[in-house]
Amino acid sequence: MVVAGQCLTFITKTKPRNFFKRYHMKLFFSLITLLVLSASLFTHCSKSGAPYKPVNCDSLVTDTLGSGDNGRIFMPNAFSPNGDGLNEICRPITQNIDSIQFTLYDEFNRVVFTTNVLGQGFIPTPGGLAVKKYYYKIQATTLAHKKIGVCGEVYSLTCFTANPPKSFYYFEDMLTPNGFTGPTAETLATCP
Repeated sequence: MVVAGQCLTFITKTKPRNFFKRYHMKLFFSLITLLVLSASLFTHCSKSGAPYKPVNCDSLVTDTLGSGDNGRIFMPNAFSPNGDGLNEICRPITQNIDSIQFTLYDEFNRVVFTTNVLGQGFIPTPGGLAVKKYYYKIQATTLAHKKIGVCGEVYSLTCFTANPPKSFYYFEDMLTPNGFTGPTAETLATCP
């Protein structure tokens, strides 16, 4: 049985020469049609088993390497919009950045938030899932007119999951001059 979202691999050990001798052309074209339809149904399959990532990051530009530019973008991979005033907003934290384009997508590649205002971020409407994954794309220009492009995943949490563990997540309040190395004051319960 085939379930939507599964990847299929077709393997044939029949030699092409013997194939035409043993089967007539109608069966051959039926198999070709089946393969074409299967390929169109499973367009997001991956040999590695990695999940489908809808955001295309290929167009991002980073040209600061070796330039001595001190522009930085720090993006937490989690936020907790639970009303406690801590880590409520999904936003990039910037240093020596002149301009930015920050876009957040849902799992269906729909834009849920976009801004070009430094420090502005996304707060989802209350309720919904305990854990929700978003994808972000950031293109920024430093004060030295260099480009920084960043792309990745960020999670909205109302509780901590067992897998991945709490240590997987880094919140805005963990940011130190050395990156996300500080402790978090986030006190979310464990998800049921």
